[in-house]
Amino acid sequence: MQEISKKVRVTHRINDPSLDINRLEQYGLFLSVEDKNLRVVVVDEAQKKCMLLEDYRFSGMNTRAETIEQLNAILEGHLVLRAGYWKDIILVARSGCFTLIPDEYFDETLLYSYLELYPNNLENTEVKSFHHRKCKYHSIFRIETEFIEWAKKSYPNKEIKIIHQADAFLEGALLENHENASIFIYIESKYMNMTILQGENLLLHNRYYYQSPQDFVYFVLFAIDELQLNPEECHVKLYGEISRDSGIYNLLQKYVRHVEFGKKPATLSFSYVFDEVIDHRYFDLYNVYHCLSA
Repeated sequence: MQEISKKVRVTHRINDPSLDINRLEQYGLFLSVEDKNLRVVVVDEAQKKCMLLEDYRFSGMNTRAETIEQLNAILEGHLVLRAGYWKDIILVARSGCFTLIPDEYFDETLLYSYLELYPNNLENTEVKSFHHRKCKYHSIFRIETEFIEWAKKSYPNKEIKIIHQADAFLEGALLENHENASIFIYIESKYMNMTILQGENLLLHNRYYYQSPQDFVYFVLFAIDELQLNPEECHVKLYGEISRDSGIYNLLQKYVRHVEFGKKPATLSFSYVFDEVIDHRYFDLYNVYHCLSA
C-alpha cells in the first residue's frame, strides 16, 4: 500500500460539510477514469447539490493492470467511495473512439460498424451507446474492458451505467445559452472535445488532438470556416485544463472576438468549499448528473 500511494498525486479533494454517509442511497457516484487519472464527483440527487470532488493523478504506470491496482488501493482506503449503496453509479469513458448517429439512422445491431473507420488496434474494449434525447442523437463509443470489470467488481450489487466524457460535455453544453453560434471546448493536456451549437441545432461534436497552441487555434478556425460561421459573432467558451495565462487562450483571442471561460453548471448547487476550484474546470464531470435524465 505504501508503494502504491507514492504513485498517486491528489490534486483536489473536496467534501461538502453536509455529506452524510448514511444518505448515500440518494447520492449519485460518478467515476471518470483513464490510464493515468481518476476523477470522482458525488451529487446529492434529491437536492441537486455537488457533495464531493476528487482528482487523482497516477505516475509510473506501465500497464493497465498497474492502473487497476491503483484504483483498488484508492477505494480500499476510502470510507465513502468503497460504500456500495449509491442511488446511481456512472462510469465515464475517456477514449478517443466515439461518434454520433442521428436517431433516424441508429440501429442497435450495428454498434461496431459505426466505429469501423477508427484504427483496428483497440483490443480489450467494448462498444457502448448513449441516447441524447434532447438533440436526438445516439453516441457510440469504446471503453476499456478492464475499467468496466473493475467497476463491476467494486460495486457488485449495483448496475453500472456507462457514458463517454463527450456525452457529459454535450449535455452540459445543451443546457447553456446558445442562441447565437456557440463553440464549447473542453480541454485536456493533449486533446480537446469541441461542440458547436446554433440554437437547438448541433453543428459539430468531435475530438481533436493538438501539440501546440497553433494546432489548437487551427482546429477552431477550421471548424468555423467549414461551417461558414462568422468569427466576429461566434462565442467560444473554454473549459477543463486551461488557465488564463495559457498560450492557447492568448492566441485564440487574436482570431476570435468573443472568448471566455465557462462556469460551473447553474443547474447544480455548490457550497463554499468548492470555491477553491476554478469554475471552468471539471465541467464535464459535473454534467454527468444530467446524463441520468438525458
